Amino acid sequence: MTRLSFFLCLIAGCTQVAVFSMVGCAGAPEDEANAPFTITYSETYLTVRNQLGSAITKGQIELVPSGVLAPFRASLPRIEPGASRDIRFNQFGGTGGARFDRRSTRIKFVRVAATDSLGTTHKRDIRFE
Repeated sequence: MTRLSFFLCLIAGCTQVAVFSMVGCAGAPEDEANAPFTITYSETYLTVRNQLGSAITKGQIELVPSGVLAPFRASLPRIEPGASRDIRFNQFGGTGGARFDRRSTRIKFVRVAATDSLGTTHKRDIRFE
């Protein structure tokens, strides 16, 4: 009897996880199309592409690590509409001046906050996989 209850709970839990996964992924492509900027990354740098109709005049990028570590930050320079900017991972600094090392720190997501030439602030969190 307890074995049957265990399997029923296991099946119900797996079903819930599957449903929540599908609901969570449903809005991703639509958000990407309307995003003010996109972020891609490689082994050594992040690339920020401005998709706004105006220039990004100032901003900040944060690499938010998993766990309790403070985020690593770098300033975002001016980016014209349609242009992109590469920012090397070793330009990100943490508390006390520590530099980001991709081999030793696992990043959960990238947070970008930028102000355009009209004074509007745009914020976006992107998962880092």
